[in-house]
Amino acid sequence: MDAFFLIFVHLGLKKADGIIRKAGNSRRCFTCNPWNVQGSLSRTFAFRVGWTGWAVVVPGLLMAEDALLLPETIVAAERRLSGDAFPQSWGELEIEERAPRTIDEMLAGEPSFSLYRRQTSLFGNPTSGGVSLRRTGATAAARSLVLRDGVPQNDPFGGWISWARYRPELLSSVRVVPGAKGTVWGNQSPAGVIQLTGREFGRNGFDGRFIGGAQGTSGMSGVGEFVSKEAGWAAQVAGFSLQSDGFHALRASQRGAVDRPLDLLTRGLEARAAWQPNGNFSVEPVLSFYDEERGNGTELSRNSSEALDFSLRVTLERPGTTWQAVAYYQRREFASLFSAVDEARNTESPALDQFEVPGEGLGGSVTATMQVSEEAQLIVGSDLRILNGETNELAGFVNGRFLRQRRAGGSQMIGGLFARAACDMGGNLALDGSARIDFWNLRDGERVESRPATGALLRQDRFRDREGVEPSLSAAVGWSASDAVRLRASAGTAFRLPTINELYRPFRVRNDITEANPALAPERFVSVEAGVDWNPLNCFSVEASVFHHWIHEAIANVPVTDADEASQVAGFIPPGGSVAQRRNVKEAHVLGLESRARWNPSPCLAFTLRYLLSRSEFVEAPGQTLLEGKRFPQSPRHRLVLGAEFKPLTSFSLYAEVDFSSGQYDDALERRYLDSWWSVRLGGRVALSENVSLQARVENLLDEEITTGLSSSGLQSFGSPRSFWLSVACSF
Repeated sequence: MDAFFLIFVHLGLKKADGIIRKAGNSRRCFTCNPWNVQGSLSRTFAFRVGWTGWAVVVPGLLMAEDALLLPETIVAAERRLSGDAFPQSWGELEIEERAPRTIDEMLAGEPSFSLYRRQTSLFGNPTSGGVSLRRTGATAAARSLVLRDGVPQNDPFGGWISWARYRPELLSSVRVVPGAKGTVWGNQSPAGVIQLTGREFGRNGFDGRFIGGAQGTSGMSGVGEFVSKEAGWAAQVAGFSLQSDGFHALRASQRGAVDRPLDLLTRGLEARAAWQPNGNFSVEPVLSFYDEERGNGTELSRNSSEALDFSLRVTLERPGTTWQAVAYYQRREFASLFSAVDEARNTESPALDQFEVPGEGLGGSVTATMQVSEEAQLIVGSDLRILNGETNELAGFVNGRFLRQRRAGGSQMIGGLFARAACDMGGNLALDGSARIDFWNLRDGERVESRPATGALLRQDRFRDREGVEPSLSAAVGWSASDAVRLRASAGTAFRLPTINELYRPFRVRNDITEANPALAPERFVSVEAGVDWNPLNCFSVEASVFHHWIHEAIANVPVTDADEASQVAGFIPPGGSVAQRRNVKEAHVLGLESRARWNPSPCLAFTLRYLLSRSEFVEAPGQTLLEGKRFPQSPRHRLVLGAEFKPLTSFSLYAEVDFSSGQYDDALERRYLDSWWSVRLGGRVALSENVSLQARVENLLDEEITTGLSSSGLQSFGSPRSFWLSVACSF
């Protein structure tokens, strides 16, 4: 065999304090090719790095003389067609040049992308990691679906995304699919889809990356590959770790003895293989594990997550048709402890201990992509996802012990049939249409409460099983009016089931409680979009789109302002706190404009402008009239990103961005206002040789205070201060 490698990963799991039990056209100046290793090493190479529970060992890595490429991997499950354009996309080199610690830090440069709060996923609560493109979500629950090689990544229980587990060096591309074109994916995609595609098997070798920076941040990753061209198979093993001492989320004047930085420790392992006995058939299994532990800002409040995923993709190519079947299993563990803190912030006690929140997902899809004629393409298929989850928690902490233990959860099933067709009609006209029908049910919903000490039953609710059918349609048209102008329009319908988390799991942020609601109805979206692409010169382009989403039965965290009702919903009202409950709002709208422009005054210099206007509003809320006319929480009207890129050499690049966002509200009644913010980020990459490169990045260069939250008691939370990090990438 041409080469061999062995990667051994040792994971020392250390749980914190015993509290967490378990949980288009880029117009680049010129193209750079990824490094190709040439020649051979006359000796074996050994490499070892380890800290905080991880060690990656590559003994005896012997290089092959040339790159050994398998045929390109096909991901039909992404439901893309050959003519699809992705204005918001990043290739492998662009990802490397941006040098993000996590992929969401790169995506944050797009105004349409945001997590629920103004915070990177590294230091935000995992439950705020859901994405709602173009500010279409009234809560932290995701209204956009994230796919990794065609497999849904949204958490089975809560729909959020653990962004830190998707290492940038393991991805070959990232693409954003606009909302109306997300119909073909069904549930969780009404605002669009984000597609993460894993890197191709390329050569026998090892890639390592080391990172260090502000807030005590350090990390490493290693990827080893073996490709056997003769046998038609390949293997890839990757391990990574990232840790940070974090920063204080509260201003010094508001902190007390109980406050701690938002520390972080993440670790992960991924193994992939591919077998291609011929050019028409392939089998690709993937196994991954991820673990993280986080501090939430005080001595007691912490959370942890674990994820175990397995997927299998089988592809068969026939003349004119590609068949692909995908099956996957996902297991999640989450744990979180919320605390109550006195006014002076010198003492705290447990308030809600969600000690075990498991989630499980089982699913698959079958997709056929057909070239019907020279002008027409067709995708047909079906998919199924079965989800289970529950929260196990302790509440009512009095005199040193919890008085109430609760278990609440249920299951979901979503299955659908879909078809998508695209046709070039000639005369510069192109048509695209999708149709889908989904069958869903919610089953086995329950809430059981008992006394922890005696097991005496306090409450036992069994919720009614529900089911439904959701048809979805979308259509898009594009017309090239001239060589420089292209007009486009699209319209579609979509839906989103409430997650198991929204139905059954309450949560607490300081003294503000949000209760679950097992009676939530699905959200239904009707979306339209129209746009123009103007490309008068090879060095200049402008894209602009207007969009409108009508959201029926929008799910929001509705404040309960009546004291008696609040006590009935949550059991009690914390001193100085508030109570809200997830409820449906009859009608909400999101109207906006998204635009981007790019100018290349020279082959090595580019300037960019990206802007989003998003006007969200609760329009009709019977029985909740205080909401009417209010905008969504955490939804600014304006976001603007100005950028410059300088690349005089293929081995050297710099970029700078100025990011601005207008003010927004932290609550649905618009009582807690968060000021506007702006930030500067810088970055660069230099290749020291064919095998070694340096990447540097600075976020929040001017150290601006960026408010991420404001509690009912007046406590302000802030995002990351100025952060610098440097990474070294090497290939062998």
